[in-house]
Amino acid sequence: MTEADGHEAVRRMLEAHNTMTVATCRDDQPWAATVFFASDKALNLYFVSDYRTRHARDVDNGADAAAAINVDCARWSEVSGLQITGAVRIVDGLERVNALRRYLMKFADVKALFEAPKGPDEETIAQRLRAANMYRLEPRWIRLIDNGKWFGYKREFACDGGRLTPYEP
Repeated sequence: MTEADGHEAVRRMLEAHNTMTVATCRDDQPWAATVFFASDKALNLYFVSDYRTRHARDVDNGADAAAAINVDCARWSEVSGLQITGAVRIVDGLERVNALRRYLMKFADVKALFEAPKGPDEETIAQRLRAANMYRLEPRWIRLIDNGKWFGYKREFACDGGRLTPYEP
């Protein structure tokens, strides 16, 4: 798989999925949380989270995390997804504006309640979204898995600013 093929396959997978499980660790205590995400051309993953959540506290600014993106399936031949490691940072300023724009473009229902909440529940959600931190997971390593090709199919890539190169351990 060429760099361009790998980038396209990863990009398609990111566009086809809405949730990822973010795994963190602090003081030898592992944690995982599922979050909505949006991505950019450089394969960065953006997610929103309240600073009080455990995964947000675990990553601090610049800590490493892992993520898994996959479809729930019933047959081994349908297993496909991404496994990712990288650094997580809080984004602010213009990067936050652009990340939030991407996020709201991906999730039309969230955009609707963000821009015009209907009722107290949606107003609460909109206020929390405005106040929550936006995080960027910048991948350093990505494994693409696809048992639809054959059992155990995987391709691993080092990732630097969205540029993928074959990963050699």
